Formats: sequence, C-alpha cells, structure tokens
Amino acid sequence: MILRSFYARISLLFLALILLLGGASLIIAFNASEHLFDEVEQLLNREYAMSIADELKPLIGDPFTEENIKDAIHYMMVLNPIVEIYLLNSEGLILCYFAGPDDQVVRNQIDLKPLRLFSDSDGFETVLGDDPRTESSLKPFSAAPLVIDNDDGWVYVILRGQSYDRSLAMLRSNYYISSGLITFIIAMLATAVVGLSLFFVLTRRLRALNLGVEAFARGQLDHRVEISGKDELANLGNAFNDMAQSIEEGVKQIHDADKQRGELIANISHDLRSPLTSIRGHLETILIKDDKLSASERRDFLETSLKNVSGFQKLVEELFDLAKLEARQTTPQIQLFSMAELIQDVVLKLKPQSDEKAIKISWIPSAGFPAFEGDIGLIERVLTNILENAVSHTPYGGRIQIGLEHYAGSLEISIDDTGPGISPEDLPHIFERFYRADKSRSRDRKGTGLGLAIAKEVVELHNGRILAESSEGAGAVFRISLPL
Repeated sequence: MILRSFYARISLLFLALILLLGGASLIIAFNASEHLFDEVEQLLNREYAMSIADELKPLIGDPFTEENIKDAIHYMMVLNPIVEIYLLNSEGLILCYFAGPDDQVVRNQIDLKPLRLFSDSDGFETVLGDDPRTESSLKPFSAAPLVIDNDDGWVYVILRGQSYDRSLAMLRSNYYISSGLITFIIAMLATAVVGLSLFFVLTRRLRALNLGVEAFARGQLDHRVEISGKDELANLGNAFNDMAQSIEEGVKQIHDADKQRGELIANISHDLRSPLTSIRGHLETILIKDDKLSASERRDFLETSLKNVSGFQKLVEELFDLAKLEARQTTPQIQLFSMAELIQDVVLKLKPQSDEKAIKISWIPSAGFPAFEGDIGLIERVLTNILENAVSHTPYGGRIQIGLEHYAGSLEISIDDTGPGISPEDLPHIFERFYRADKSRSRDRKGTGLGLAIAKEVVELHNGRILAESSEGAGAVFRISLPL
C-alpha cells in the first residue's frame, strides 16, 4: 500500500538513481586513476629503456647471444623486479626476454608503431604497447633503439609485469570490497536522510492537493486547498479551487433550477386551472339552468367564459413566445424606426388604463434622436409590458415618468413609477417567469406573470440589457439600454 504513493515511488526511484550514479562514479574514478597512474609511471620511467640500452651496448657481440647479457639483465631485474625486459629485432620479433620464472609469452611479435611514437617524442607522448603475456592487453612501457646483429632493434621494457598485476589484483579486490561497502552505506544514509526528507517536503503540497480532491469526491463541495508558491503545483491548486468553485456554483444552479422548475409547474398549474375552472363552471351552469336563465344572464355567463378563454389563450401564447425567445428561435425582423414615436404610441395605447386610475404619464419626447434599428414589434412589446406593469402597480393618482436619452452608441430608456416599490428580496427575481412579489398570488391585478421575463429576453435578443432599481415604498425604475 505504501509503495502505491507518489512519495514512496519517487523516493525509491531517487534511491536507485543515487546507487546507479554512485557505482558509475566509482568505476569511472578507478579507471581514471588507473590511466593517470599509467601516464605518470610512463613519464617517470621514460629513460629507463635508454639506460638499459646504454648498459647493453658493450655486451652485445656479433653474433648476439643471450648469455652475454644475462648477468647484466639479472642485476637490473633485481633492482626493479616488477618490470619485464624484451629485446626486439627490426620487425618487432622477440629475440629474448627476462621476466618472472612462471611468466609465459603468448605472442612473439610486438607492434613497433607505439615504440617509434614513444621514441620520437622522447617519452613525453603517453602511449600503451602490446603485452607479450596476453593476447590483447596493452600496458605502459619504456623503449629505446638498440643495434643487434648489425640490425636495428629495440629494448622494450614493460613497466608493470605479471607479478605486479597479481599483487595489484589481490589488493584491489580487498580495496574495492571495503570502499564499495563504505560508498554503499554512505549513499544509503545520504539518500535516507537528505533525499527522503527533501521529497517529503516537496510532496507535502501534493499530498494536500490529494486530500483536497478526496474530500471533494466525498461531497465536501466547499473544501478548498491552500498551496503556496508560483510553480506548477501552485497553479494546479489554483486550478482545482477554480474548478471546485465552478462545480459548487453549478450544483447550486441545478438546485435552484430544480426549485424554479417546481415553482414553474405549480404556477402554470395555478394559472391554467383558474380560467379552466371558471369556464367549466359557467358552461355547466348554462347547461344545468338553461331553461331558467334569462337571455341577459346567459349572455353574462358566455361573456365571462369568453373572457377566461381569451386570458387562457394569451397565457399559452406568451408561454410559447417566451420558450422560443429563451431558445433563440425567434428571428427579429430588423428595420429602422423612431424610438420616440414608438414610445408615444405605447403611451397612447395605454391611456385608457392610466386614465382609469388617474395616473399621470410624463413623457416629453426630444428631437434629434437617431433612428433605431431593430424589431419594432418586439420592442413595442417590451415597452408595453413594462408600462403596463408600472400602471398596474402605481396607486390611484400616481405618476409615471418616461425618459429617453442618447449616449455614445446606445439609447437609454427609463420608466419610473410611484408605486409601492420592490423589496430587496424580490428585486433579483422579478424577471423570472411567473414570479410575483405577492406570495398569495392574488388575481386582482391583470397579467400572466410573463411580461417582464419576455421583456428581458427581447432586450437581450437585441444585445441590450434591462435592469430594475427600487426600494420598498419608493417606487421602481426600469432602465433599458439598447445599442444603436
């Protein structure tokens, strides 16, 4: 279970990497030290073969025999037992050699190119030569030309012979084991103390983010993570918080939508049931009391039923219109018209209702307004719905003020009434379908409850905006902004 965590995996990976790099570093260091030792040894003994050649010149007779130089070579081997001395002819063939008693030569000819390079550089060129005791190994050497049997030959000295290699192999094995164990222990301790602690600190924010995601998955939608810094993890934490905020708001909107859907169904049921109930009641009365009703009573019943049918039809039509507007299935018929003239027409159309309540509508159109480009029928519906709403809520003898202003790139329309105003709790919802501040849903006021919702959709269809401002007891102001 522990190995499944990101911290454990990255720690193990780091440990393996440390051990791998440590081992590679040891191997590279040993090889480098070996090559360095070869170079130093060859440089220090660059004149060793020359000294031997000088000693052997008086002893080499014609013809050459090994017995003549055996004693001199033996004396030199006693002074430096780790070397091997070979005499070569001009083709690199070994004429004789002096080494340990158990050492055997496996190749009889030496490549002379390294010897000539060594001689031409006076021993300052680092180069390795063939080892006669092996088939492919190269070793540091010292070489000097020597005339043998009236032929150009060479004194070839292997500076580290087989006896040296055997002794070095024994010591090196013990050294590698001890140094390897020490290096392994140090690497483990360094990784455990420094590496794991470092990764613990670095993955702490990642663990916090993981806990935040798990809490969010358990349903704690208000949970947020706190990750400091400006790196990728901080960006990931901020992105998670933004995502969580969006999801929380989305869930809240879904709940609100469900609540509104329930209220909508209840409202539609109420608004459809009332006229249907009235129509049914009047028609049943006509059927039951047909022979007892006078002509005027029958006419009153029929007119009332017709009135309810008209209201029912208007409600259904406005529901369809609102649905099409919300789905953006309504295509505006664009044309140029005068907004001031349209407002004047709407005021005149609603004059009977305003006069009935002795409401004064103040409207003084100004000249010089540019023509507006839009759907005149839809804009007329917006103005009618809002003005009807103002007349409906303005008490007897009240006042309604209409304003029209021209700003850069837009027309601003305001409708200000002296009604009871809208409470702060109801103000954010007044453009919702069927919403009424009167929770008792009194039918005293005419209307379907869809007028302001339709007005909002029409204004937004024209890329405009509509808002309401009010406080209880101070009337309401509706402002419409339409881009030119």
